[in-house]
Amino acid sequence: MKTNIRNILIIIFYLTGIPFWRRLFLRRPAVRVWLLHEVKDSQISQFEKKIQYLQKKYHIISPQDFVRNNLSEKKLNILISFDDGFESWFANVLPILEKYQIKAIFFISKEFQYLKKLQGGVKFFNNDRFDEYIQLISASGHSLGGHSITHQRLTELSPDEQHREIWQSVKSKFFAYPFGDRHSYNKRIITEVRDAGYSYSFRIIPGFNTQKTNPYLLNRDSLDSNVSDLIFRLWFKGCYDWKKWL
Repeated sequence: MKTNIRNILIIIFYLTGIPFWRRLFLRRPAVRVWLLHEVKDSQISQFEKKIQYLQKKYHIISPQDFVRNNLSEKKLNILISFDDGFESWFANVLPILEKYQIKAIFFISKEFQYLKKLQGGVKFFNNDRFDEYIQLISASGHSLGGHSITHQRLTELSPDEQHREIWQSVKSKFFAYPFGDRHSYNKRIITEVRDAGYSYSFRIIPGFNTQKTNPYLLNRDSLDSNVSDLIFRLWFKGCYDWKKWL
């Protein structure tokens, strides 16, 4: 029900014309970051179809392009990212990214016991093979990102626990706050992330990223592969960005 209401509101906002005029006067270059988690066997064709659409319509960039500011001024730039650590990535995601010569950021939590309790039956990385998994991702030319150790809401932890979760996470330029909503970070968390050596950190709030965007509060669009094509297209036009204003 909530999803249906959200989709109706997205369509209504599109029909107002506000997203069009907002994009017209948007500071350029602009980047949107697509966030996915698991791509299931039943979603492979939908995932590939959306990759094809983004490649045709926009300018897909690599993590290195993002860091070097190697961006298009004419087209919207799209950076693709994945969170947590799913074994299905190797069969369902990496081959498609290789087919279309796309490089992404994989934000990985080091320990998954906590996640397994939350999502029984979902096959996360085997902890005993963690190093092997990250080597496979890196060998494919993708970037790794920190995503804490146990994927707990950092703001609910003690200062010592926050320090451990951030400083012992995957070393990278990139960090993604677990859960990613406004309750997932605060000034202390941002300071820890910066002091730990990360240059960019991402939340899960829809929106365009420009040169004015705080590099430690970068926006990401969390959309599963099986979301309808219409909603997917309207989302990247900014038709759900009003949520951040509420």
